[in-house]
Amino acid sequence: MKAQRDTGRRAGTIELKGFNRTLAEIEWLLLVLILVYMTLPDEPVEQPLTIIAAGAVFAIFVVGFRYANLFTLPARWKLTIETWAMLGLTAIAVWYTGKVDSPLLNLFLLVVIFSALTLGKVITLLELGLITSFYLLAAHSVDGSEIFRYEIFSSLMLRFAPFVLVAYVTSLLAADLGFARAYVEQLADTDALTGLSNMRAFDQALSRHQRLAQGGDEPLSVLMIDIDNLKAINDHYGHDTGNLAIRAVANAIRDSVRGNDVVARYGGDEFIVLLPSAPETAARRAGERILNRIAESPLEVAKAGRVGISVSIGLATLPVAAGNVEDLLRNADQALYASKRAGRNRLSTFTSLAAA
Repeated sequence: MKAQRDTGRRAGTIELKGFNRTLAEIEWLLLVLILVYMTLPDEPVEQPLTIIAAGAVFAIFVVGFRYANLFTLPARWKLTIETWAMLGLTAIAVWYTGKVDSPLLNLFLLVVIFSALTLGKVITLLELGLITSFYLLAAHSVDGSEIFRYEIFSSLMLRFAPFVLVAYVTSLLAADLGFARAYVEQLADTDALTGLSNMRAFDQALSRHQRLAQGGDEPLSVLMIDIDNLKAINDHYGHDTGNLAIRAVANAIRDSVRGNDVVARYGGDEFIVLLPSAPETAARRAGERILNRIAESPLEVAKAGRVGISVSIGLATLPVAAGNVEDLLRNADQALYASKRAGRNRLSTFTSLAAA
């Protein structure tokens, strides 16, 4: 689970970088559209210098804000500030080009769509509320208190309805895309048969913890686990039963370790467990729990009754039994094969091999 959360955070950072680039293009597009409109003949523009000044301030803000954050990671609060700046520029342009009748009113949709896709429902609702307040203020400046008459108010809201619909539909799409992205990320880090982490997720977790362990700040233990005689189970009872055995062992391992330990399927019948901050004694107790839980949970096979399964386990701990993570994995593997040679269904530690 922790590996999946880390993958999600990395994916979120990459996603924000993409959103950051997209917002930059939208900001300049907004500015260009307003300036192009001002060059069109016969279009009503009041106080063009005010709009030009606002555009200049907006351009300076965008350049300055982005330059100041050039070497920092993008964040949603930064994107939110920039969308508010876009709202301000658009409001000024709309106010001086016809208010509620301004052709530029639809430029607010740029902000609404971007916010709904990237900033979430709360920010989108806040910005939609700001746009609605501005819209009613603009209408009041033209028609005064008459806007509260049913005929006028209903007409205003009917014209404003597309903004609400766009915000709502885009938010739904963003939620669906977020769910699909999370599902894909989970698939990328999960073994399909067991639901455990795969080796991609395990390697990421190992890289995350190795620096602390190699610096001597905390121990790092690894359990290598192999199902005993899985080939015989497959040959005698079929591969479906073999898959049941693999899933049963996976569940037993997962139920026997801590929540922050990383359990991964290493290969066909092999598993690996990363135990951060666990000295050899604690890791050994975890391995013994795994042995006992599996021994106490035989498979229920149709027409064959109960079929016992067992595992062999190898244990190594950094820095006691290894100087780096490569040696850690290699030594745990050696301890695993020592368990196999000694008769299976047991746990061996690399320190015991080295002392022999």
